[in-house]
Amino acid sequence: MSTMAGDGDGEAGGGERDVGVAQEGDAGGRERDVGVAQEGDAGGAGRRAGLIAEMVAEVRQQQIAYDRFHDAVAAYLGVNRTDLRCLDILDLTGRRTAGELAAEMGMSTGAVTALLDRVEKAGYIRRVRDPGDRRRVLVELTEQARERGWEIYQPFTELTGPAFARFTDEQLATVRDFLQVGNDFYAIQTARLEGLTRNL
Repeated sequence: MSTMAGDGDGEAGGGERDVGVAQEGDAGGRERDVGVAQEGDAGGAGRRAGLIAEMVAEVRQQQIAYDRFHDAVAAYLGVNRTDLRCLDILDLTGRRTAGELAAEMGMSTGAVTALLDRVEKAGYIRRVRDPGDRRRVLVELTEQARERGWEIYQPFTELTGPAFARFTDEQLATVRDFLQVGNDFYAIQTARLEGLTRNL
């Protein structure tokens, strides 16, 4: 009986030791798994932060490139950058009233009137009566403006397709969405800064 009891004690003791070892092993494994997961999460967050920083840097570089290009465009057309922005809006949206242009450009109606006088004299815009309301005067681009613009931007038409051929439709849609988010962001920040300026 003593042998049987001893055997039983041995089994119990071995079982307890096995359970203890298993528990220690499980705990250690769980700790290691949690540590690896945390390291993975930290690595993923770090990579994302790095990608965002690179993206912001590229956007800033693109803005610098845009500015230099549009300086060259304005010089070629013989207008200033504000005049060029007005022409760009008219090309993108079509006819506008002076008041609508003032709102879109963040300028007073008096300043926009002076601007329109300049670019009309240069031959790039004309004022026409609204066919639906003869009391309203609309501003539109002239053929001269479109011809000069084509001289500048015609290569873009030829080069855009090949430049974007490397991207899938889904990737292009993502780029479009990113640009829309950026446009909305800048509209909000511009309004904020204009408000601060008015309060100075």
